[in-house]
Amino acid sequence: MRRIWNEILTTLALCFLVAFSYPAFNEDISPSIKTLIEAVQWICWLAFAVDLVYGIWTADNKKNYLKRHPLEIASVLLPFLRPLRLMRVISFGGLAIQKVAVGRQIAITFKVVLTSIFIAYISAVQITITERAVEGSNIKNFGDGLWWAITTVTTVGYGDRYPTTTEGRFLAVLLMLMGISLVGVITASVAAWFVKLSADEKN
Repeated sequence: MRRIWNEILTTLALCFLVAFSYPAFNEDISPSIKTLIEAVQWICWLAFAVDLVYGIWTADNKKNYLKRHPLEIASVLLPFLRPLRLMRVISFGGLAIQKVAVGRQIAITFKVVLTSIFIAYISAVQITITERAVEGSNIKNFGDGLWWAITTVTTVGYGDRYPTTTEGRFLAVLLMLMGISLVGVITASVAAWFVKLSADEKN
């Protein structure tokens, strides 16, 4: 039963991702489509909230449960992070790679790279929706938002695209913090892989 429920949550996360992304690609949205998008988002939020409350209620150690489920908490508290429920799929993909062929190190790197791309995409959608209609903003379409997200998450920061609203700057801070962590993990994983290859050659 729990497996079926997890599959339902993953499907809802995918539906939310589509509904969440649609306004970033289509600026002129009809009232009926807007109502449908809002309905999908509320249904997904309700399902995520019920799952979190049920998990906390049935957990033997509620404090430990909260520590072990940061994505579930984030998906309920922060609207634009709800698609992170799809991280379950990324985790399963990395586990499959680890079991099939290439080992744990590359599987971890694979998951972190996919996580970085996924977070950059979500941030690009959110910053586009937030900044597009603001006077003086330089992020006017999804392409601008994606370029900003990629340069931010990789800590390059060219500065040709940047947020001008409070919400956009808050998102930028979160993305910078996550970017530093993710890039650090990728760099360390690649370095460890080369060290292992060098050690194997010597042996």
